[in-house]
Amino acid sequence: MDTTIATSKPFERKAVPNGVLAMILLLITEAMLYGGLISAYIVNKAGAMVWPPPDQPRLPVEVTGVNTLILLSSAVVLFFFSRRVNKIGAIDSKSTNILLVTILLGATFLTIQGTEWARLIGYGLTTHSSIYGAFFYTLIGAHGLHVFAGLCILFYLYFSIRKASSFEIAKNKISTCILYWYFVVAIWPVLYRLVYFN
Repeated sequence: MDTTIATSKPFERKAVPNGVLAMILLLITEAMLYGGLISAYIVNKAGAMVWPPPDQPRLPVEVTGVNTLILLSSAVVLFFFSRRVNKIGAIDSKSTNILLVTILLGATFLTIQGTEWARLIGYGLTTHSSIYGAFFYTLIGAHGLHVFAGLCILFYLYFSIRKASSFEIAKNKISTCILYWYFVVAIWPVLYRLVYFN
């Protein structure tokens, strides 16, 4: 009589977790989206006689510069959060508080941006006022949507890591989610320089 002995393979830790790989693929797609939008903006700007149009309001360069520092600070805080978690090998209340600071900084950035957009609309800069306005709200608005999505991801991370059944699961979630926020932060200085400085 043949007997078969079932043996289970030992747990193999993947070099790149599935979530991280999926996020990288998503961000490659997002980079292509921004590449297309930025290229279209550059082509239209180069073909215009005057850019921006003289009858359109000027963009709030100084306020947005301060806002840029707020967004960049959120990425620095997020880096310290990730480093602390890896250093202590656990999720503690101080770690989650650091993550919460990142969320608050991101929300502050989005609130200031929304306030400035509302003022610009009041001054006459709309998607219908000119191609300049259409490109402004397309590029900057797309980034605003990505910031909002990033905040939702960070909120998910904040609540899910506190309930994770193991540190390994929490660590994988952190590695996946912070990639999105880093991307959102990294693309903003490019947009700020391109759109706000004419």
